[in-house]
Amino acid sequence: MRKSLMIAAAAVLLCGCGSSVPKNEASSVPQVSDEQTEKATKAPESSSPDTETETEKVTTAPPETTTTTTTTTAPPLSEDTGVEMTTTKAPEKQKYDYVNGCILAYSGTPQMRAMEQYFYSSDTGAYLAGSVDKFAKKAGKGVQVYLMVIPTATELYCPEELAKDSLDQTVCTQEIYSNLKNSKGVLINGILKKHKAEYLYSRTDFHWQPLAAYYASKVFAEEAGVDFPLLDTYEAVERHGFLGGFYYVSNITSLAEYPDDFTYYKPANVDKLKVKYYDRSFNNGVESRLFFEDNGTDASYTVVLGTDDTIAEIETGVKNDRVLVLSKDSYGNALTPFLTQSFSKIYVIDHRFFETNTIDFIKKVGATDVLFAYNASSAGNPDRIALIEQLMNR
Repeated sequence: MRKSLMIAAAAVLLCGCGSSVPKNEASSVPQVSDEQTEKATKAPESSSPDTETETEKVTTAPPETTTTTTTTTAPPLSEDTGVEMTTTKAPEKQKYDYVNGCILAYSGTPQMRAMEQYFYSSDTGAYLAGSVDKFAKKAGKGVQVYLMVIPTATELYCPEELAKDSLDQTVCTQEIYSNLKNSKGVLINGILKKHKAEYLYSRTDFHWQPLAAYYASKVFAEEAGVDFPLLDTYEAVERHGFLGGFYYVSNITSLAEYPDDFTYYKPANVDKLKVKYYDRSFNNGVESRLFFEDNGTDASYTVVLGTDDTIAEIETGVKNDRVLVLSKDSYGNALTPFLTQSFSKIYVIDHRFFETNTIDFIKKVGATDVLFAYNASSAGNPDRIALIEQLMNR
């Protein structure tokens, strides 16, 4: 069983720390691609191997862990009294190393976590803001365009010794937003820092946890002026024994000593949602579901939407005539369930796997709101940014 989970996870999880996993067209399990980071100008102690062969190099299965899934009712989490998770509190031991191009902090403690290095330049930030603004101008006055740059775990959990000489993602994001003229920046760094003692980011995976996406969605909903329910109205589903991309793709095997818990949240209207998935050209729609709960534990991040390379259409039953297009990388998947009670329709697209003109698309679906949601590493990658302009000019 563990072997099959390992193979499935290696096929669907994507590589960070400067590498990625090729998509397997033949797999019946939805495929997921993750964020690439720019290569460091100063090389760490070691670097990730080439992306095309990365999954083949993962051959060591982790020791057996207890894998269970339980359903609970989530307690209310106010902004002032969030539940404290000891697994995310920085330990006294501030040691860190570079392993396969990633930062590995707090080795040998329950707080041990891997993190991506963060790279940014002012020119790249201005490029991103300019591209989003060009999109907003072409979209027209009837469409409000937003940009959400999602911090990576390094922003919250980097060891102090390393953090003092590292770029501040909040400052970099504020610089990006200061360049916006036709669109609005959604700053979520503050609320995530406020809740950093909670389980906001996986320690063994590149992604944030759904709880962090809840807080980010709350900020966006307030900015967009739409309703947003409290967390205690969601059904919390817990998974235990989760090992993510830092283990399976970056091959940081020591992470197996302390696997993650993973909790996702099902909205109160989940049974009323009408979900279709279309191909990359917005054809051949197939009725399906929002949550793929039969995905293996080590592919837990794919439970929501299942894949990045399709276009999701979600009819929510909300009667406010607000239609959201969420243009995202894989971090954006976790936002989706928390917006299903805020917009009447949601379309989820991934700019890496989209094969039609984005301006034509938002007009066709009647978008009133467009949210670009990219993690900070993607937002600092010129190749990823270039896709915004390429797609609106396709």
